[in-house]
Amino acid sequence: MKRRISLLLLCLLLMGCGPRVIAPQPQTTASVASAAVTSTPGPLTTAETAAPTPTTAPLPALATFAPRPVARALYPEELLSAEGDPLGAEIRSLIAGEELTKPAFWTRFVSLIQQIDDIRQSFLRLSDEDRTLTADRKERTLAALQPLADEGALNALKTAYACCPGEDEELPVTAYGSAMGALQAAIRALPDRTVTYFDARNDTPREYMAVIAGYMGEPVEAGDIFRALEELMQTEAYAISAALQMDPEAARKKEPVSFGGFAQNMAFLCQVTGELCPLPDGATLPMPREYEGDGALDLFQLAYRVYPGRAFLKVYAAHAPQDQQSRWANAPEGYLQGLAVHNAYAVIPHIKGYGRDYLQYKWYEDMLDVTMTGMTALLIHHYGYSKKDLGEYLAGWGAKDFAGYLYEKALSDPFDSLAAAYGYYRYLDICDAALSAGCPDETVFLRDYLAAGPAPYAALKEYMVSLYQNRG
Repeated sequence: MKRRISLLLLCLLLMGCGPRVIAPQPQTTASVASAAVTSTPGPLTTAETAAPTPTTAPLPALATFAPRPVARALYPEELLSAEGDPLGAEIRSLIAGEELTKPAFWTRFVSLIQQIDDIRQSFLRLSDEDRTLTADRKERTLAALQPLADEGALNALKTAYACCPGEDEELPVTAYGSAMGALQAAIRALPDRTVTYFDARNDTPREYMAVIAGYMGEPVEAGDIFRALEELMQTEAYAISAALQMDPEAARKKEPVSFGGFAQNMAFLCQVTGELCPLPDGATLPMPREYEGDGALDLFQLAYRVYPGRAFLKVYAAHAPQDQQSRWANAPEGYLQGLAVHNAYAVIPHIKGYGRDYLQYKWYEDMLDVTMTGMTALLIHHYGYSKKDLGEYLAGWGAKDFAGYLYEKALSDPFDSLAAAYGYYRYLDICDAALSAGCPDETVFLRDYLAAGPAPYAALKEYMVSLYQNRG
């Protein structure tokens, strides 16, 4: 995959970062009609003007924001992510040995078994509706679930339970193992999906956007996402080009960004996390081991998935103020992924021993692949693009030969890359508005953004702008 990405980058760079004819026409699905779009490389900016300085406290009152209701999943991809959440998060939380009594542990464990069975039933129901998974997504989901169902996980759960104070009651580990086994069997029994469900027929574009709206926690428009991802792609290609001008050999280097091993990398990321966005008082970072044997993970991947990314956000959420608990518990996936993407980038200034240009190149290389996968998912799942249509669109970026690679990738990733890229764009948009309103720097903004807690992006933007205008 890295080889494909590097070749794709070279194609993009050969095209330069000048104006392109690259806009799709949502009204048609058989071809890609072009419209002249002039893109100016450079940092993301917001076209909106800052709100006038309020005379009262910052608005809106985010503490009153009501979390979105949990709706029935429309598609199997929503039930379990590639990393096995939400089951994995709950199981790892129990194994981590939080301060629980035996009765509390037992209650959560029984609830977990019920949750596993509910997910299995949902898979069966969706399969009856002819909604299933691609072979690749099935394989990745099963691989993520296996460590949660093996003997090691069972022993770790029993050990954690034994360490809890209180009256002992037999932990139903046999029922847990049976439930996990039944879930895995149900996933294996799903017929492989070979084509996308989402195309321009009937009402499927609306359904696809309903799923994306669930990921983002608010209504979204396909056109807004399209323009945002194009701007991100343009900015990322520009940043890569600038890095390569400073270090022309960066694209040929195979050196991962690493300090030599999992323990060293995690020690570094724990330290950076404490400096970048400290946890609330009393919160401690666990040491996840699920990535320990994956030698392909570098610092940026670990930073996104663990600290100060997804795992950090879970710990932060668990210790958030009481008035934020419901919002963190229902935090939209796009909010979490966008924040994790930024936090992985924020690690760069702390990394010593590598050239800054090489670090910029490596991060933007990964991010461009994510953004282009998200864009491809939008084009094929919402606008109904065929592989040929996608090739015509990518020709404007000098990447027509990679239509097959991105098409297949987006089939197995219809939501996650789009949510990560668009969530990151919305984070950048709010950060830019806050800096214009008087925020001193991005580190201060990150801490204030975390303290504000999850909410719809429009409300967060208004709140953060008002916050710095009031301080000023």
